[in-house]
Amino acid sequence: MKQFFIITIACLLSLSIYAQNKTAIGLLLDSASKAPIELASVTNLMTKKTVMTSTYGTFKIEYKDGHLLSFAAIGYYFDTLRITEKYISGSDTVIFFLKTLSGNLGDVTVTANSRWSQYQLDSMDRRRKFLASVGNNKLPVVSNSNSGAGMGVNIDYFYKKEKRKRNAFDFFDENEREEYINYRFSKKIVQQFTGFKDEVLQDFMQRHRPTYEWLRKHPSELDVKYYINDRLKADKRRASN
Repeated sequence: MKQFFIITIACLLSLSIYAQNKTAIGLLLDSASKAPIELASVTNLMTKKTVMTSTYGTFKIEYKDGHLLSFAAIGYYFDTLRITEKYISGSDTVIFFLKTLSGNLGDVTVTANSRWSQYQLDSMDRRRKFLASVGNNKLPVVSNSNSGAGMGVNIDYFYKKEKRKRNAFDFFDENEREEYINYRFSKKIVQQFTGFKDEVLQDFMQRHRPTYEWLRKHPSELDVKYYINDRLKADKRRASN
């Protein structure tokens, strides 16, 4: 009986260790130019944890075997990657790619005085490609490797087939919210107001990333500047204590 108890405890400890979070070190690149993509958002869809890429496109994020990562950056299509121990074994840094938006909006005419913001134009481009995929009953799926093909939605990993379409739309909307945050809480406005650069800027933007709901309730750029100022004051108070 004692021997059985010891074996059981050993098995449970083994399972616990196996289930512990690991840290993936990644590099996010433009699929065409291979240039690093800075201050993009990388989200673990299981833990809802979001991190930002550095000036050099690098990031660190916790995961468990089989978790799904999503990538969102201004000017790029969304993409996902199901990350496994097998996928990252033998590599210090895992390289991911994103495809740039095509800029082809069909009947939409863009002029210097256009009423459309760049975010809205990008969103229309992403949504058109997404709806075309759904309408053709070919929901895009990313396997164990990231192709940089754009709009990768690994829905089958989480959901039964009859729920694929509905959850594909949920996934798309969630990533659009991430893109909206990237657009409103951008490198340009944060750097302009704080003077931060490189790792300091990345750290500030990651720690103080506002929620989509807050940004929708505060639609002006002035609101974001006040938000940044409040966070700067809070950081100074913590540093002085």
